[in-house]
Amino acid sequence: MSGDVLEALAGARRAGRPVAMGTTVRTEGDPPSAPGNRALFGLDGSLLAGTIGCNGLDRRAGLDASALLGSGERSAIRSYTSFEGEPGEGVVEVFLEAFGGQPRLVVGGGGPVAEALAAIGELVGLAVRAEPPGSDGFTSAVDGLGPRDAVVFVDHDDPDLLPALTKVLGGEVGYVGVMGSRRHTPGFVAKLREAGVRIGRLHSPTGLDLGARVPPEIALSILAEVMAATRGRPGTSLSIVERPEKGPEKGPEWAPEAPVDLLGAQLPPERHP
Repeated sequence: MSGDVLEALAGARRAGRPVAMGTTVRTEGDPPSAPGNRALFGLDGSLLAGTIGCNGLDRRAGLDASALLGSGERSAIRSYTSFEGEPGEGVVEVFLEAFGGQPRLVVGGGGPVAEALAAIGELVGLAVRAEPPGSDGFTSAVDGLGPRDAVVFVDHDDPDLLPALTKVLGGEVGYVGVMGSRRHTPGFVAKLREAGVRIGRLHSPTGLDLGARVPPEIALSILAEVMAATRGRPGTSLSIVERPEKGPEKGPEWAPEAPVDLLGAQLPPERHP
């Protein structure tokens, strides 16, 4: 049973769903539970796996688990002495522990960049799901996304892009990006404006300027921007080393370093007419 609960917990976290696990830690008398009993509860208090020991305990622990998830607290201990008509009497103490779901990344479309987003996204702790825009799978994947989550569309020519993009921007997702060139982006942005869609969270072309060229590099640049946006960071360099300002007005001390030959001798700088 514990194995089932732990597997369900891992699955819920991969899917980005917040859950709470209850574990019986102490009993007195002869209640319908035993130390070590485990159960997993959803955000609404529903039983997802395992059991505390009986239906009555599962319902009461589920309500407390739902309240814990809603409060933002990490853990709590609850004591139960009434088991809703179940046989047995005594005390059952249950340790409740909240688990936030992994932040979710929904990739709209497929291809090499989508595959790279999935591979790198999972490495940095995202629950990644790729679905074609306009499909039932995509609709299901973006349902309930929040400020920690992101959606990235990898095909700006997809015929279902605009309705899917409009739906996503109407929600609470923290980051929305569309791959595309500077030539393509103004077209669909203008259509979104005409439709009255709020585009404050839209990033297109998506990603930070890292000089990316191949799919893994492109995915890295996108995920770097996703992380910065969903964590409220500017995405700038962390370096505190001052960089000298460049320019001819600074004099020769700011000129590029002279080249060095293979013997270590400094060569005169190149002259340009």
